[in-house]
Amino acid sequence: MAEKYFVECACGTQVRVALHEAGTDKACHSCHRSVRIPDTITLQESSGDPYPLIRPIEKINRTLQNKEPPFDGVCHHCDEVNAAYGTPVDFNVLVKREMDHDGGIRPSITGGIVLEIAAATEFWENHAFPLLLCTDCYHAFESDRNNSRFKKRIVAISVTILFIALLIFVFLMDPIFAAVLTFCSFIGLIIGALFKVSHQKVEPYVIKWLSEIRWFSEAIIMEDEYKLTIGPSEKLKKSKS
Repeated sequence: MAEKYFVECACGTQVRVALHEAGTDKACHSCHRSVRIPDTITLQESSGDPYPLIRPIEKINRTLQNKEPPFDGVCHHCDEVNAAYGTPVDFNVLVKREMDHDGGIRPSITGGIVLEIAAATEFWENHAFPLLLCTDCYHAFESDRNNSRFKKRIVAISVTILFIALLIFVFLMDPIFAAVLTFCSFIGLIIGALFKVSHQKVEPYVIKWLSEIRWFSEAIIMEDEYKLTIGPSEKLKKSKS
C-alpha cells in the first residue's frame, strides 16, 4: 500500500494527499477551503512518523486514542470525505505461549499406560479499532463482503450435491461400503470444522480493505500468530458542533 501524506489546513485539519498531487491545490474536507500541497521533496520530509519508536499496532492504538490520522474521521478508502460508517475490527495477537507440560506416555494406576497430550497456556493481546468508510466506499465494502459469503455458500452447496450423488452411486453398488463411507465422512466433517475454527485464515477482501489503514499492513506482517475478525458495520453518529 502506498504511503499517505498529510498537509495541514488553516482550520487545523490534517488533509490527506498523495505524492502525485504535489504542487497542486486540494479542498479541505472540513472547511472546503483550498489547501496548497508542497513539492514532492517537502511533502516527503514533512510526512515523518509521529510515533517512530513503537510497534505498528501501537501506532494504530495511539492515533485512535488521540483522534489523529488515520482516525480523524476521514474515510480510510477514498481519503476524500468524512466517514459515515464504522466497521469494528478485533485484532488479537499472540503475546506468548507457555508450555504446561510436554505430554508423552506415563504409567497408570491400573498397570497400563496413558498418552498425555501436550498442554500450553496462551496469552493474547486484543486491539480494537474501526474501519471508517464514507457512504460510497461502505457500499463497495459490503458488496465485497456479500460476494464472499455467496461464494462460500456456492462451494458448500456444490460439495454437498457431489457428496450426495457419490453416496447414491456407492449405495447402489455396495450398501455396506456406503454406510462406512457415510460414517467416515461425518467424522471428517467434524474434524475439519474444528480445524477450520482453530486455523481460520483471513479472507483476501478483508486484508484489502484493512490495508487502507496506515500501519495495518506492517502490523499484520510483524505478528506471527493472530486472530482477525470484523463485525457488522454501523452508521456513525454525527458529532454535535
